[in-house]
Amino acid sequence: MRTPLLLRLAAAVVLAGASLVVAAPAQAATPEPAVPADQGTQPKVTYTATTSPEAQKAGLKLIVNEDGRWQVQQAQKPGGAGTLAYPISYCTGNFTGPRMISTWTLDFGGEQTCDNYRDWPHRIIVTLESTCSDWWCVVFQEEGSIDSGWRSQRVASAYGGLGCDNLDRRKYRNTVDVYARGVYIGGAVGTYEPVLSCSM
Repeated sequence: MRTPLLLRLAAAVVLAGASLVVAAPAQAATPEPAVPADQGTQPKVTYTATTSPEAQKAGLKLIVNEDGRWQVQQAQKPGGAGTLAYPISYCTGNFTGPRMISTWTLDFGGEQTCDNYRDWPHRIIVTLESTCSDWWCVVFQEEGSIDSGWRSQRVASAYGGLGCDNLDRRKYRNTVDVYARGVYIGGAVGTYEPVLSCSM
């Protein structure tokens, strides 16, 4: 009777050791980083800008930085010689919103600063766009725009608000048309696309 019991205990020890060896690689593996519960509701981030032919002829280009600000810069020299080490144009801009400032009012806009008088007159036109709130909604429609008008000073501001018809959820973003030195430089798409309880 003792032999089968000893055999069973020995087999149990061997099986337990084998399960530890098999489990060891899984324990040593690096755990996956935790995904925040609200990650799916975060605004989408994109960085896009287009430069007009007029701006290219003037040696300028429009870029959007990772923080969402746009910049007018000297374009690359012909022949790929690179850009100058110092900025030729001193224009930078940023968006405001889109955001709700009350239950029925959606705020949007932007501001551009051109420190060098050579970049005057300058101007921005900020447009609010929307689409449905689902992940597959990628075609935006224009809801309204605001124009700073031509400015022969450092700052050109365009801020405004639009009223909501109802509280249905929609995804919003800003776009901007940028002008400097009296010519159209290009357009930029905002990096912030929140879903807000406002439909127009």
